[in-house]
Amino acid sequence: MDLSKLKEHIDKKMKRGYVSGKTLLDRMRVITENSRLTSAYLDGRYAPFYYHLGTQIEPKTMMEIGFNLGLLSGCFLKSCKTVEDFLAFQKQEEDVYYSPRLGRANIIDNYKGNIHIHIGDMMDEVFSQKMSPNKWDLIILNEETEYDQHRTILDLVWPHVSSDGCLVMDYVESHDGAKRAWDDFTSSVNCDSVVFNTRYGTGMVLNER
Repeated sequence: MDLSKLKEHIDKKMKRGYVSGKTLLDRMRVITENSRLTSAYLDGRYAPFYYHLGTQIEPKTMMEIGFNLGLLSGCFLKSCKTVEDFLAFQKQEEDVYYSPRLGRANIIDNYKGNIHIHIGDMMDEVFSQKMSPNKWDLIILNEETEYDQHRTILDLVWPHVSSDGCLVMDYVESHDGAKRAWDDFTSSVNCDSVVFNTRYGTGMVLNER
């Protein structure tokens, strides 16, 4: 996979506005209808990125960390029809409620393969057992957190990326902790990487092991 050509192609698609965030997300389930009026929801460089990415790569296995309502992975699965196994993780937080039923519904509207959704802690034995047996062709990290937590997640999931598989991480330009974690991580693994011109900056690194 030539990441520079992939970046050029997707950045061009987003700049020309071939697909809007509203078009992709309007049929998906959200907690409150007011969220459909937010700038992130409408931004042509946010959710559409995942749709365009799905037209260019063909993973059979996919994992998302930071599942929330499955909106971004749902956009990816609208265009990518090769995924056979999908694993999602969402951290359980006392003051935030995510219904796995809403997220699951957003996924199964666009995907008919195997689905596993885990809400809890990444160190849970149950989640580890779901993640460890497989090598994942695509792992998406969609968490907005601090440097240490980003590095912990990156270091935890990287060994589970398949040969020639890819790791995609959001917030690598808008969030200082994410940016530093991404820069340090990509330097340490010494693999080809790019940053796409999305709403928050989305990094992608290819496992060339």
